[in-house]
Order: sequence, then C-alpha cells, then structure tokens
Amino acid sequence: MRFTVVTVVSALAWMAAGCGKDEVRVYQAPQDALPVAAANPQGGATQNPPVSEIPRSAASGSSSSVGSESSASERPAVPWTVPAGWEEKPASGMRVASYGVKRPDGRSVDISVVAMGGGAGGELENVNRWRDQIGLEPATEADLAGLRSIIPAGNRQVVMYELDGKKAVLDGKYPARTLAAIMPAGEMTVFFKITGESALVAEQKPQFLAWLKSVDTGGGGGESAPEASASSSASAPASAPVVSGGSERASGVGGGGGADGLPNWQVPSGWKAAGPKPMRLASFDIPDAAGNGDVSISKLSGNGGGLLANVNRWRGQVGLAPLEAGALAANSKTVATAGGDSGTWVELVGTEKTILGAIVARGEVSWFFKLTAPAPVAAQNRDAFEQFVRSIRF
Repeated sequence: MRFTVVTVVSALAWMAAGCGKDEVRVYQAPQDALPVAAANPQGGATQNPPVSEIPRSAASGSSSSVGSESSASERPAVPWTVPAGWEEKPASGMRVASYGVKRPDGRSVDISVVAMGGGAGGELENVNRWRDQIGLEPATEADLAGLRSIIPAGNRQVVMYELDGKKAVLDGKYPARTLAAIMPAGEMTVFFKITGESALVAEQKPQFLAWLKSVDTGGGGGESAPEASASSSASAPASAPVVSGGSERASGVGGGGGADGLPNWQVPSGWKAAGPKPMRLASFDIPDAAGNGDVSISKLSGNGGGLLANVNRWRGQVGLAPLEAGALAANSKTVATAGGDSGTWVELVGTEKTILGAIVARGEVSWFFKLTAPAPVAAQNRDAFEQFVRSIRF
C-alpha cells in the first residue's frame, strides 16, 4: 500500500507533537526533532521512496512511537526528492522537515516544511506574516491575485508567493527573499518555504520548484488538483466544501452540521458566497461603496495557539497594541451559538479597518469566524455578523 504527502506529513506532524515554538507565532508547535531524508554523501539528489506502511502505533495514536524513544523504522520517509546541495537540518517546532544551503562568504538560505491543521489561519494572514519577516508592508486580500503564481507540486497545482524583501539579513549586509508554496492536504495545510539572502534564494529557485514538483501527492480522486488559474478559488483545495449563496445554508433546525463538514448557519442578506479559498473552509464578500468586507471561516486543531495569541494577532492587523492576559476578559464577551456552543467575541476597531471575530472551541478543534472591513462597513454589518455567529449549529 502506498502513502503519499497527506499520510506521511500527517504521521510526521503527529509524531513530533509537543509544546515548543517555531516561527509561526500563533500556533502550538511540536517540540521533538524528527529525522527526515538523509543527505547523500556523494552530494547528489536523495530520493526517498513513498512509504510502504505507516507504523501501526502512529496510525492508531499510540504514544509509544512519540519522542526520542521512537526507532528509525517507526518514522516514515519523506515523499519528495531532496535537491543536490541541500543539507539536512534537524526538524524543530512545527517543522516536519528542514534543510539549508550555505556559501563560504556567509550567505545562507533556510528551507522548511511546516504542517498545520485545517486552514492554518488563512492565506492572507500567512502571506502577511512572511512579508513582515522580510520588511514588507501588509498586503490586502485584493492584492493576493496579483502576487500569487500557480505552480505544479506532484500532480497538483498549488499557489506560490515570491517576496523580495527590504529587510537586510546576515548582519545587515544582504537583502532577503522568500519563496513559499501552500498545499492543502486533507485536513492539513502544508507550507514549503525557502528564505534567506536574496541572490542565493534566486539561485536556488529552480531546485525549489523541482523539489515541489517531486512531491508525491498521489493519484486522482480527493487528492487531485484544481485547475491552474489566477483566481483565488483556483488555489483552494479540490475537496474543500463550496458554500451556496442565498439567505440560508442549511435548515438550521435540529442542530448538526451539514454533510460537507461545515456547520449550519443563516447568511445575512447582501452577503455574497465566495466559496472556499486557500486555507479557508468558506468565505463571504460584503460589497459596499465604502470598501468591501471579507468574512472568513476556518478551523485549527486544538486551541489554535491560544485565545490570547489569536486575539493579539488580530489586534496587530488593525494596528492595536497587544493585550496582557488579564485584560482579555474586559475586551471581549461571550457569544452563544444556536447549537448551544459558546465562544469569545471581540471587536477590534483600528484607524482604517475593523475586525469582528468569534472563536469557538469545540472538542479537539477551534473554529474562527472573522469579518474584516473598513471601519464604517464593519459598523454597518456588526449586528448582521453577530446574528450570523449566533445562528451557527455544528
């Protein structure tokens, strides 16, 4: 039996689970380093064949295979070809694989594979995190279509961003550049990223693209790719649910989510279903002459990094200072859904835009409902968004 990127990366991420931190500051990160592809001592590309069998202990969730006591035979090989000249580094944090390239003059690049549950916070939020790391101003949702490109990864098409930074690296001597690809994979999102000195990243771009093309994404069916397109919907996972338009997504009677895995909800008048987008389960547009509003629905495993961390991440997006833990209660309220779940509601009013958000922890996942809009548009739609959240039945 053949396992591809979905099962292999899922197993790697599960086996590394813990409580450390990596560069993604808002999510709980695994702690244990995980060996991946061994470097070829002759300097050639290293091919790791697809895994023939996931260990029973990892597949079943047994703790016996976790941590430093796990044997090498219990750890699945990575489902890609490691380019020549890439040096394997210990995986850490949320990374399931890590590589590097160094030059004698001190220039270097860092290559990582990071796997996160669900939509991982949304495409725009991740792109802006990468932009911030190399000294670029935040992009808007409208900017993404002009920034992304569609590239092959295995037999699929995924989105990639190439970002030329203004922030110097290596003691202020060199500018930075980042290439990052986003691959929805089952119930996870996998990020392939190379970042470092600009000219060296450019030099390594062909190897990076070849690496992505080598990823074993499996055959057809649920793992098949969307058709290449410049639109945001083209880069959404093929298996992601499509939200229909109209005033009602489902009956909303009797509780229970829809067959597509999304909860039932009542869609306010004037909202336009935008379908799934990369790293989102559903989206809505709110057209307005003063500037469109954007509603996103996503989920992450566990607590998604923590309530305070996510609220502070949103506060940063509208230019507000972070809160201390003791101040969160005074700056939020509890909101109840129609299905009997409760969540935390925040209203974050910045100078130019506002975020209204609700975070609902339910079982082993956290759901994120978020409206981002120019301040007057958010104010006008505040009650409608709250009614939308309150109408939810999982």
